[in-house]
Amino acid sequence: MSTLFVAAGGGGDALGVLLARRVLEPEMDDGDVLVSTCAWERLRIDPVPGPRSRGDFVGLRLVDGVRAEISTTTDTLPPGRSVLPRLAGDVAARLFLHDLSDGAVGLAQQLQHLARALGADSLTVVDVGGDVVGRGDEPGLLSPLADSLTLAAALRSDLPVRLAVVGPGVDGEIPGEQVIAILGGLGARHAGTLGTADVDLVSDSLAWHPTEATTLAAAAARGLRGAVEMRRGQTPVPVSEMSATVWRLDVVETYAFPLAEALINTRSLGSAETIIRGITVDELDYERRRARERREIPSRTVTAADIANASLARGASHITTRRLLEATSGDVPSYETARFDGLGLWALEALARG
Repeated sequence: MSTLFVAAGGGGDALGVLLARRVLEPEMDDGDVLVSTCAWERLRIDPVPGPRSRGDFVGLRLVDGVRAEISTTTDTLPPGRSVLPRLAGDVAARLFLHDLSDGAVGLAQQLQHLARALGADSLTVVDVGGDVVGRGDEPGLLSPLADSLTLAAALRSDLPVRLAVVGPGVDGEIPGEQVIAILGGLGARHAGTLGTADVDLVSDSLAWHPTEATTLAAAAARGLRGAVEMRRGQTPVPVSEMSATVWRLDVVETYAFPLAEALINTRSLGSAETIIRGITVDELDYERRRARERREIPSRTVTAADIANASLARGASHITTRRLLEATSGDVPSYETARFDGLGLWALEALARG
């Protein structure tokens, strides 16, 4: 079977597909990899909260009469921003844009259209970290909307659906052991473990891409062990051999994913938000609040060394570039000695000495 990979949460998961695709589809050539993703960047990249629609882009290539394929000449309409055009120029795979605006109903139609136009006869939904398996009552859950809405749309389509989780726990939401336990209860299997060769395929992209979760999975594959401070300054995320594992569920039942099931008949992003907000956290509410704070609260002068010492005190060994940028208002060290293996991670002890 040929498959259309569907990035559950956006651009970071799209890169996660490319990191794990040889584990998931070892027989597939690079040029045959098809990845559909939404465009949802965090506020440092895109100052407008929430995902961008296809209508927010110019230069999308036609796919069977619909503008959907991302290329290096694709761009966003101001003030929105996306890293997807740059990623499209970095990788051999083909990248396509799907749109969350019309809820699960509209997204299901988009995925069906793409799959048929591209000759794919199944969908493989890929989530880095595994919060897609959340029930809604997990205390660490931060961003279930995009993942659950995407899975709902895939399940609503008339195509066979598989679910892959890359790096259980690396998104800093549901602990990896809990993700694996839920997957195991659903009949998922361990598809393989990422290695340095997998990371080498996407290392150029990982050097600049703002994704934290995919970076942690790649760092684990290259041997990093420790705890990483990442977005929002939550409890440091442990990185172990488990963080480089890939899991696959070949039979995905709607009832087993209550958040996706709750969203499966939605026809707008707003209605999906209303439902999610009634069950668990809505990450769009958080982004709107943060956007207001960025406008209203003056930034403080905090150095990388200040952040490093505070993070070390919390038990972290490394920090992501994204967290460092957010915490210091852009103060990232110019020297590379603190950086882990060319990826978007920094050793805190070296930063503290800096």
